[in-house]
Amino acid sequence: MKSSRIKNNIQSLKLRTKIFLILLILFLGWISILQFQTYKYPDVENIDKRINYLERVINQPLNGNSEVTRLGYENPEFTLFTYAYSTYAFTNLAIKDSTYKQRVVPLIKESILKVLDSKITSTYSVDSTFILKDSIPDYSVLYLGHLNLMMGCYRLLSKDSTFNNLNNKISGSLFKRYNEAKFFNLESYPSSIWIPDNSVAIASLKLHSTNTKSNYSSACTDWVNYLKQHYIEKETGVLYSTLDSKSGKAIEEPRGSMLGWSILFIYQFDSQFAIELYNNYKKNFSNDFLVFRLFRERSENRDTSIGDIDSGPIFLGYSIPANEFALGASNLSGDYKTAKKLERLINFGTSQIEDNNEFKYKVKFTEMNISPMAEALVLNSLTITKWVE
Repeated sequence: MKSSRIKNNIQSLKLRTKIFLILLILFLGWISILQFQTYKYPDVENIDKRINYLERVINQPLNGNSEVTRLGYENPEFTLFTYAYSTYAFTNLAIKDSTYKQRVVPLIKESILKVLDSKITSTYSVDSTFILKDSIPDYSVLYLGHLNLMMGCYRLLSKDSTFNNLNNKISGSLFKRYNEAKFFNLESYPSSIWIPDNSVAIASLKLHSTNTKSNYSSACTDWVNYLKQHYIEKETGVLYSTLDSKSGKAIEEPRGSMLGWSILFIYQFDSQFAIELYNNYKKNFSNDFLVFRLFRERSENRDTSIGDIDSGPIFLGYSIPANEFALGASNLSGDYKTAKKLERLINFGTSQIEDNNEFKYKVKFTEMNISPMAEALVLNSLTITKWVE
């Protein structure tokens, strides 16, 4: 009797072991399949739903009831970024598929008009009547850079000359200011210089040169050369984040939320440098977790904190912006396995809401409402491409 029970227990144990081994093999096989998956461009239905949401948001009046205005209560910059990154995403779509032009060009125009509204210009101490002036004052490079790049995108895709004169004046002003700037970088706010903001303005000069045959693209080469000489951290091979406006010294270490951002725009005028930065970013700031790859906000910091306005909440060193911008950077660099892992990470960390034929995100695990900017950022990263050679 006792011998029979022992025999049955052994057989039961063997059966459970076999089941466990089979499940383990299946699990490892599934992980292996996921490991080799690469990023795939969104299908038409998915893209259209994303456009539907952004289209509705962009066409809302810029008042207290609009989604963009409510987002601006979190940070006024988010309002500008929503319109700007929507424009960049729409430009990607039109470059990749010209049939999108008819739909997105009017949305880009409306986005530019919104950015020219006094409700946005006032954030950057910009006189909303500056468009009527013969010359452009030395306004924030953060504001002028995005506005100028948006107008350049519109000019690239449309024959409408509505913004051409303003695009010419801002480009000429930026080019002159860069050539006169002591450290070849301009202020975003008084006495505050961010390299990422300057990457946008420099990209706008490249696009202006393509659109008009101006010589302003020479600033791109000069800017990159200056950065390589003065603002690359030796330990990581990536860009510092902010500069002291008086001494020109780097005052903040490289950060994922800013580095990934810079790579997206640098690629538009120096793809080789952008890919080099991305490779060093991936090497020194990220960790691979089989089906995910996570990018840190700082290379050696693994703390958990509420972060700041740029990073948002940080968990074990990883931030949401560092990973979102890395998605676009990995796509541009042809690192499609990493892009897939980052896309999977974004899908894991968000609830995807589809309603009224629209697509939007809601962040999981933390109270963080960043729609509609989030949708514009992600659509840009999913569709990102080089606009001009």
